[in-house]
Amino acid sequence: MELISKSIVFAFGIFLIFSGFLMFLNPERARTMIGKAGSTIVINYGELIVRLLLGISFVISAKTNAYELYFSIFGYFLIISAVILMLTPMKTHHKFSTKASETLKPLYLRICAPFSIAFGILILMAIFK
Repeated sequence: MELISKSIVFAFGIFLIFSGFLMFLNPERARTMIGKAGSTIVINYGELIVRLLLGISFVISAKTNAYELYFSIFGYFLIISAVILMLTPMKTHHKFSTKASETLKPLYLRICAPFSIAFGILILMAIFK
C-alpha cells in the first residue's frame, strides 16, 4: 500500500512540473482547463476522486517520510477539501472555476509557473528521503 501511495505522490510531483511548464508556455490552455472544473459530472467527480486519493496517498506516505508533518497536513487538506467540494453543488463549483479562469490573466499564470515547478521538484525530492 505504501508503494502505491508513494507512486501516486510521485505522479503528482511530475504533474505539477508539467503543469508549471504548461502555465508558462501556454497559459491560455491552462486557463481553459481551470474553467472546466465542475462543468460535467465526469470532470467534477473525476477531479474530486483524484484529489481524495491523492490526499489519502499523502497521509499514508507521511508515515515513513522525513517530512511527515507537511505530508500529513497537505494530505488532510486535500481530503477535507475534496469532501467539501463533493457536498457543494456542481453548478457552484463550476461557477467558481469559471470566475477563477477569467480572473487569472496569462501573466499571473506565468508568474505562478515556477512555483508549481519548484513544488513538484520538492515533492519528488521529499518522496525519496
